[in-house]
Amino acid sequence: MAGSSSAADVDRRRLVFRVGEHCHEIEASSVLEVVRVPHITRVPHGPEALAGIANLRGKPIPVLSMGRVLSGGYLSARHEGKIIIYDHGGAVGLLVDDVLRLSADSTATPIQGLNGLLEAAFKGARRAPVERVAQAGHEIEPDASSQLTALLSFRVAGQLYGLPLDDVHEVATLAGDIAVVPNAAPAVIGLVPMRNSVLPLVSLASLLGLDGEQSTKEGSRIVVVEHEGNIVGLVVDEMDVIHRLPNDAIDAVPAVLQRGRGDAQIEAIGRITHSGRLISILSPEMLFGHHAVSQALDHNTGPKLMDTTRESQETFEQFLIFQLGDENYGLPISSVDEVVRVPKDVTRMPGAPEFVMGVINLRGKAVPLIDQRIRFDTPVSPQTAKARAIIVTLGNLRAGFVVDDVSEVKPISLTALSEAPEFSSDQTDVFDRIAHIEADGRMILLIDSQELLTRAERDIVATIADEKTAVVDP
Repeated sequence: MAGSSSAADVDRRRLVFRVGEHCHEIEASSVLEVVRVPHITRVPHGPEALAGIANLRGKPIPVLSMGRVLSGGYLSARHEGKIIIYDHGGAVGLLVDDVLRLSADSTATPIQGLNGLLEAAFKGARRAPVERVAQAGHEIEPDASSQLTALLSFRVAGQLYGLPLDDVHEVATLAGDIAVVPNAAPAVIGLVPMRNSVLPLVSLASLLGLDGEQSTKEGSRIVVVEHEGNIVGLVVDEMDVIHRLPNDAIDAVPAVLQRGRGDAQIEAIGRITHSGRLISILSPEMLFGHHAVSQALDHNTGPKLMDTTRESQETFEQFLIFQLGDENYGLPISSVDEVVRVPKDVTRMPGAPEFVMGVINLRGKAVPLIDQRIRFDTPVSPQTAKARAIIVTLGNLRAGFVVDDVSEVKPISLTALSEAPEFSSDQTDVFDRIAHIEADGRMILLIDSQELLTRAERDIVATIADEKTAVVDP
């Protein structure tokens, strides 16, 4: 009898928590655990009660604000609060201000029909998955821009350089300690840890014979380049954009320029037609043939990165990571035509939707610009030099999506990707996957480029593009 009474007490246990000024209780048997509030990634256009998604030991879980679930208005505290991991046909996070106690004799207000309230919080009209697939399959067409040469551009000592995007393994930010290599060539900066291995770092400025000190300050960019199974990090000042140039815009380097100290590393000169700028295109083969790079590779006696070969790269997918406000998002690099700076001379379109900034001339064609900050309800800050337009082709429509900054190109293991939870909102269909960045515990929402515009919005923008048949070249 005593055992039976004890079991009954367990069944009656309630978890008491506080939301605002009120205390509530729920059955403890459905509570999986209680955790401190980690970083919560906001989901644009998600249900009103959805605070976002959080990382629970490598798994994304939706987090609901109990303040909004219960009253519809109050948003539970994010930083000082707690998250109750609740079993609702799967783990769901309940964001509350505080968890007070676990008791079998509580006087707090019990929540009646919690599962029904959670269902209502997620409720929303959605297209059936089969409709989404059919729609995407009907509209996707081969991208003509794939015939162009894709280049990642970056700046070194104020000058613009580029490398074929196929040879760029990733772009990372320089941070942490650097192991100095004794008696190394001046261009060799040292070694840094990278995914259970080490990466040799070389100053691109030194390789090119440019004046100025090696840029080893926090925030400098590392362009990780692969060639014939070897990998090296080229330290540059800043990442610029991604260009796609037609063959007739790429010229051989004039012979007179091959006489400099570092210019033998330059394979061609590209003409960026819409801006009139020139870009020096580097040769991976020549770079890896440089004695300083060879020396750096010789000092890297540890195991090579698991993903340095083309065969093993099949288990990774590359993403372009960009910022909107305080959040990071990702687009598959394969769906990105190019990335350009947002020009000052955007042709405004009277009567266009608010999210349409206007139209720009990109190699003689009109491309509408979509302000993704407005689309994702992100506070719009004054346009800065870091603002970029990510050019994506959606079916027959080509559009540029304006973001606050583009930070890196990142390969992510397929094992670190998972499907996005069902957010029960048609507008959240743009998020099809989530990337778990194990190094810092981040969760990055990944975007399906074909879902960036709803069908109606695509028609609006397509109409604008069709009516704007000619844009005067600046």
